[in-house]
Amino acid sequence: MPTVADLAAELRRKGPEQLFAEYPASSVFIGLGILGIPSDRSERSRRGTVRFNVAEHKEYLEAVSLLGRVWFLVKKRENRHNPRIVIGRTSDADVVIPELSISVNHCALDATPFGLQILDLNSTNGTFVNGERLTKNVPASLHSGMKLALGRFEFEYLRHQDFLERLKQVALKPTHFRHPK
Repeated sequence: MPTVADLAAELRRKGPEQLFAEYPASSVFIGLGILGIPSDRSERSRRGTVRFNVAEHKEYLEAVSLLGRVWFLVKKRENRHNPRIVIGRTSDADVVIPELSISVNHCALDATPFGLQILDLNSTNGTFVNGERLTKNVPASLHSGMKLALGRFEFEYLRHQDFLERLKQVALKPTHFRHPK
């Protein structure tokens, strides 16, 4: 997964047309951090998902491997028969987040005439939007800038145009180089 900084640097070098010739012009999830670390005694569901209680973890840890990573919200070619974008931890999902606290088929995104909706697919740890747990199989509207928690991970959802603006802001920031001592 590329990071926001990686994509902003590419935007500076190539411009938006070339950048999005290589990457999909889609909405994205951007990794913000991990909401906590499961204990050694954590239970697992019958499909192997580590049970995790998001409500017990109010602040997230900035995990270097996740912070700023970008997941493009697009369908896989082999799943084109179904318009729904499925997010989960295995390669069967359209958007793969390989983490044991995320269910195999964790949640889905549906495009409607009124905008994008997110739906929890009966996941073990639930799907949270701006801190509110979604009722399983009941869609909720998703708007750019909203925070999502899937398993123990927190993300920000951005529409394509807002993501492009974010990349431009990051690309315009001066880069500082420090000489090693």
